[in-house]
Amino acid sequence: MNTCKKILVSSVIALSLAALSSNVLAVANPSYEEVKAAINNTLAKVEEAQSALNNGTNNETLIDMVSDARQLQKDIANNVLDVKRNQASNVLKQVRSALLKNDVEAAKVALADAVNRYKTIQQLYASSH
Repeated sequence: MNTCKKILVSSVIALSLAALSSNVLAVANPSYEEVKAAINNTLAKVEEAQSALNNGTNNETLIDMVSDARQLQKDIANNVLDVKRNQASNVLKQVRSALLKNDVEAAKVALADAVNRYKTIQQLYASSH
């Protein structure tokens, strides 16, 4: 009898987990417009940070802008762009690190690189859709 209870409980748990995992996997992929908007918003924020850096904005504000851009880029959900998005995100990390070290020149170089990378992502996405 104990064995039957154990098998029954195990079966119920397994079925519950299977139902739960199928619900989790049912998340819809973002639409073309959502991904395009995420790319455009990220690029706009990176360009805004670049302009602010060139205009002498304080590092704390710049760090917030770079952090905002890194958050926005997470919405660029597209398998084709994932590698490029991750590489561009790493460049934003370099910008933040340079700002924390008060190395404005390194931040400018890295931010220019980030702008170019997000423009490339934008072009790649537009050309593939």
